[in-house]
Amino acid sequence: MHGLGKRQRIYHGAVGLALLGGLLGTGGGGGLGDLGSLLGGLLGPGDSATAQSATPISGRLHMADQKLRKGCKSYSYDYTVTVPADQEYDLEIFVTDPRGVSQGSDVILSGADPESGTKSLTICRSNTVPGTFTLRGTLYTNDGAGPTTTTVVPADSFRLTLAKKHHKHKHAKHHGTSHKKRHH
Repeated sequence: MHGLGKRQRIYHGAVGLALLGGLLGTGGGGGLGDLGSLLGGLLGPGDSATAQSATPISGRLHMADQKLRKGCKSYSYDYTVTVPADQEYDLEIFVTDPRGVSQGSDVILSGADPESGTKSLTICRSNTVPGTFTLRGTLYTNDGAGPTTTTVVPADSFRLTLAKKHHKHKHAKHHGTSHKKRHH
């Protein structure tokens, strides 16, 4: 045990005491059932195995209403990801048109993108129709020790509308001529 750190020596000592107590049947139930509480008391709340992250995992997406322009154009959106500092994340984003047809996607990655910002998606007018679109996201987080956590990000609706065309009205002008009916 000489090469072990202080916490490891305490742990090994506590396991030994708990096992010995269980074998000897010393008062209060003793034994292996109390091992967790004994170790929690000796190791304290700073142990990474028992510490819970205080930061809730969440995400937010928002795209403002915009004009649906000719061709394939970029449409900007805002995002925010809230994750514990010790976790990696990726946020997959999808946009669907009024018909429910997928029109684009994007990915926000820890290490490559900040936790909040503005990015853009490409939408082609020839592939869609104007109306109410939906921006959806799924946030995947992992602390490297456990399974990946999946969090659905609340959807955001926005409108892409066509620009109204302004027609110039041609007014017929009659200059200096009068149109009188002649009576014969």
